[in-house]
Parts: sequence; structure tokens; C-alpha cells
Amino acid sequence: MRLSDHEAAHVIRDRLEPIGRTGLSIVYTEKGNSKSVLKAIGFWLDGEMYDHAAFAEDSSNLFKREAALYEALGSHPCILTCIGVELMPDGEEAWALRLERAPHGNLREYIEKNDPPTIARRIRVAIDLAETMQYIHDRGIIWGDVSARNILVFDDLHIKLCDFAGSSLPGTYPELLFLYEPRYWVPGPDEEAPAKGTLAVELFALGTAICEITEWAVPYGSIEAEELQQKLIDKEYPHVTESNPVRDIIQKLWHFEYGSAQEVAEALKKAYAI
Repeated sequence: MRLSDHEAAHVIRDRLEPIGRTGLSIVYTEKGNSKSVLKAIGFWLDGEMYDHAAFAEDSSNLFKREAALYEALGSHPCILTCIGVELMPDGEEAWALRLERAPHGNLREYIEKNDPPTIARRIRVAIDLAETMQYIHDRGIIWGDVSARNILVFDDLHIKLCDFAGSSLPGTYPELLFLYEPRYWVPGPDEEAPAKGTLAVELFALGTAICEITEWAVPYGSIEAEELQQKLIDKEYPHVTESNPVRDIIQKLWHFEYGSAQEVAEALKKAYAI
């Protein structure tokens, strides 16, 4: 029997642990489960769905698409493990993905809550990111959602990339579904930026991610959407301090001077050795 919303709220609090949510999905786990989470369209209780994500439409195909991307990526130490698709009782429609659980949340939240580690350690994280993106690109995949929000943190600041729901997969999903978050957009008019879904835009976003990691600060800081939009119109880039040892690498990425993520990784390794 379906519970009332009030009853369901009590059961959710007792049995489930919400972790995060967007308009497209809710991430939660069963209380006491330290190993996996569910990325779902809502809370599944005894054969019924509650608190449906506000803008979740055609979610079954989205979950199946993301599972296919994880399968194409295969096992990698810096990519989150997809345990599998959770299906409705009909055995056809997907209502969630079961994913490996990150004990320390996403990197942006981690940056906001924790003091910065040594710059050498931050550069090591940036190297791991660049090398993992090269691994992704070697499979013909464009991640399409580069962001510290989609980099998860494990013990000892080990990172794993996640959220491939909108990524492109050659021959199966040729187009990106979503845009990068505005903090990672190329400043200036759209017509002056490379075409969306291209490696050039992906590498630009890598530059912003490296900026966020090494500066240990959210690009553009605490800012309202309208002010951020104006900064982008005014061609203003995120702040990079003069003392940042990879400042030149970041700025070269922002000016499309690298041809691959591996080139970036090698440049970072030289900076790391300083």
C-alpha cells in the first residue's frame, strides 16, 4: 500500500541516507551501507517511488545511457565504479544506477570544507585528472561535464571521475546531452568559442578544473548567476594567483594551446618536479 507523503518522509529518514540531489536525480544510500549509493529518480520504498526528482524525464534511458558509458570506459583507478542498473519490477525500465560510494563527497565540497594541502599534492591531483581524461578521450569519449562537482574524493585525496550521463560515445551516443556548468564556460560570445562537444572545449574546461584544484577555490568565487553571466560576457577568466606554479599551463589551456590532456599531464609533471 502506498504511503502518504508524511509517512514516506518518516520512513525515508529511518531507512535511507540522502547524499545529494539535482533536478534530474537524487543520490542516496541505505543506512549502514558504506559501499554503494543509488543515483535515482526518487526514493524507492517497498515497490513505490517517492519524492520524484523535479525535472527527471525519460530517466530510464538516461540511466541506461550512463551505464553504457561506464561499461565503455571499463575499470580505471580514477573512474567511479558502476555496479549496475536497478530495474523496475517489469525488468525493463531503469529507475537508478548503483554506484561506488565516495567517502568524502565531491571535490568542490571538499575544497570548501577543508584547508588546502601542499601545492605539490594539489598538482598531483591535477595530474591524475589530466591522465584520466586522456584515458577517456582515447576511447573516443567526450566527458562533457568537467567540473570539481563531478570529481569524487576518496581517502588520501585519491580522486575518481563520475557523472557520464550526458557524455558522448562514438557510434551510440554521438552528441553531448548537457553543457558544462557556467563557471567552466569559455568567456565571451558563443560564436567566438570552439564548437560545443569538441576536444578544444573539453581541454578548456580541464584548465578551469586545474585552476580550481591548485587555487583551492571555486572559479569566480561566491557569486550570483547574473553577476557570473556578466563576467563571462566581459571575457573575464577565473582568478589565478601569480605564485601558482602551473599558472602558465592553465592560461595555455584557456587559450587552446594544448592538443591533448596527456600533453597537459606531462607539463604538470614538470611543474610537480620543481
